[in-house]
Amino acid sequence: MNLRLLQINPIVGDVVGNLALIKNGWTEAPSNTDLVISPELAVCGYPPLDLLNEDSFIYSCMRAVEIFAKENRHAPPLIIGCPWILNNARYNAAIFIEDGAIGHVFTKRALPNYDVFDEKRYFVEGNQNNVLTLNGHRLLITICEDLWVCSPKQFIGKSANSETSLSAVINLSASPYAKNQQAEREKAIANFAKEAKSVIAYCNQTGANTELIFDGKSGLYGENGPLSHTPGFVSCSLDINTAALDCNDQVKNSGEEEVLQALTIGVRDYFQKLGFTRAILGLSGGLDSALVAYIACRAIGAENVLGVLLPSEFSSDHSVDDALTLAQRLGMPTKTLPIQACFTQTRESLQESQGRLQPVTEENLQARLRGLLLMALANDEGRVLLNTSNKSEAAVGYTTIYGDMCGGLSVLGDVWKSEAYKLAQHINREKEVIPYNILSKPPSAELRPNQSDVDELPDYSVLDPFLEEIVEWSRPIKLSTSTTLSKEEKERVYELIERAEWKRFQTPPVLRISHKAFGSGRRIPIVKQRS
Repeated sequence: MNLRLLQINPIVGDVVGNLALIKNGWTEAPSNTDLVISPELAVCGYPPLDLLNEDSFIYSCMRAVEIFAKENRHAPPLIIGCPWILNNARYNAAIFIEDGAIGHVFTKRALPNYDVFDEKRYFVEGNQNNVLTLNGHRLLITICEDLWVCSPKQFIGKSANSETSLSAVINLSASPYAKNQQAEREKAIANFAKEAKSVIAYCNQTGANTELIFDGKSGLYGENGPLSHTPGFVSCSLDINTAALDCNDQVKNSGEEEVLQALTIGVRDYFQKLGFTRAILGLSGGLDSALVAYIACRAIGAENVLGVLLPSEFSSDHSVDDALTLAQRLGMPTKTLPIQACFTQTRESLQESQGRLQPVTEENLQARLRGLLLMALANDEGRVLLNTSNKSEAAVGYTTIYGDMCGGLSVLGDVWKSEAYKLAQHINREKEVIPYNILSKPPSAELRPNQSDVDELPDYSVLDPFLEEIVEWSRPIKLSTSTTLSKEEKERVYELIERAEWKRFQTPPVLRISHKAFGSGRRIPIVKQRS
C-alpha cells in the first residue's frame, strides 16, 4: 500500500498553524495514496506539558480536528496525532479521518514516565483495539513508546494466521534526538517488526521545542533495519510503498556533524518560534564562546549575532585577538566594553564596608559585571543572550551564578568540554574557522593572573569520563569504572557535583543532545542529605 509520512515541525500550542502544516502535506499527496500519517500529538505540538491539564485546551484541539476533517473531505485518509477526551479520560490519541469525518480514535498504551517524559501525569493508558482495516489492509496503529515497550500480541492477540496478518504497523512519534539514539531506535523498531511479521511506517516530528530537539528520520523499517527514511532535522514528506525491499542509500553524517545540526536547529527554532531575530553573547577568546558564536551564526545568520568583548586587567592580548579573528571569519559584528573601570569602582565600594575582599569574591564580581553588561545590551537592542557554559563546568559548579550563567538559552549545557574540542576540530576540518590558538591554549576563566582551569579541576579529558558516569548513567562512586581519577579525586569531584545543584536549578533552558541533560530530565533535590 502507498503511504505518505508527514515529517513536520509543529509549534506547541499553535493548533491552527500545525493543522496548516498537516494540510499542506495531506492535500498534496499523490492520488494513489492509501493513507497519510502525521507525528504524535502533531495538532498541539510536542511536548505540550501542563497545557494538557486544561480540558478547554484539549477540547479546542478536538473541535479543530473535527472542522479540519469536514473542510478536507476529498483528501486521502489521514491519521493524525491529537490529545483526546473519551468518557472523561484524557488520551494521547491517533485520530483516523476519512471522507470528511472522524472514523476511529486509537489510543497510546505505553506512557513514558522517565527523563523528560511525564505522560502519566496527563494521560490514561489506552486499551482499545488498535487495528484499522483500510482498503483490505490490516494496519496496527501505535504511538511512539508503544514500539519500544509493547508487544504486538498486546494489540492483535496470539493468532498470526493469514486472516489476521498485518499489512503494516503505523507509528506516530515525537521521539527526541540524543546522541546514538538512532541505533537504539532502529533496534526497538526491528524487534517489533520481527514479532509483528510486518514492516513499520514510522513518522517522527522534526525541529525543536525549547530544550527538546527532534531529528525526524521517518520512514519504512523492517526487522533488518530501515528500508527507506528521510534525512534528519528537515521538514518534508515521504511517499513510500510498503512493498519496498531495498534500503535507499542514506547520507550518514559524522557524530560531530549530527550534534552541530541538532544544536543549530535548537537555536534556530528557539528564536523563530518565540519571534526573536537577534542574539548576543560574550566573546572571551575561548573555545566555548567560539563554538556558540559559530552555531548561532549558522542558525540565524552572522549579521544577527553580536559578539561582545569584555576584557579586564587579567585578559590576555591573545584572547582579545582570537575573539576578533573569530568574529571576522564568521562575519559577525562585535563591540568591546572593558570592565576594568566598573570592577575597580564596585570593588572599592564593597571594600568601604567589607574591607579586603576574598579572591573568589573578586573573581565572581568580574563575571557578574560581564553578565550585567551583556543583559543590559540584550535589553537595549532587543536581543537574546546566549549562555556559553559547557556541561563539564555546569556539573562541578565551575560557573558564576548571575554571571556567566546568564542567558535565555544554554547552547552547550549538554556538551562536555572534551566534546567541544571534537566539535571545533570538525568545524575546522576543511579550513580554519575557529583560530588554532583557541584550540591549543589551556582553558582559563582569566579572572586572576595566569589562571588555568587545571589549577582547580582535573584535565577535562580525565574529568569528563567520570562526570558522564555520574550524571548521565547515575552510577554511584563505588560502581564507577572510570580509571582516569583516583578514589580521592572522585570523591572531591562528586562533592562538587552535589554542591552545585542549586546553581543548575537556575540555569537557562539547556538544549538536550544526550540521554540525560541538566534541566527537566534530571530532577535532584537541592535540599537533601548528602551521601
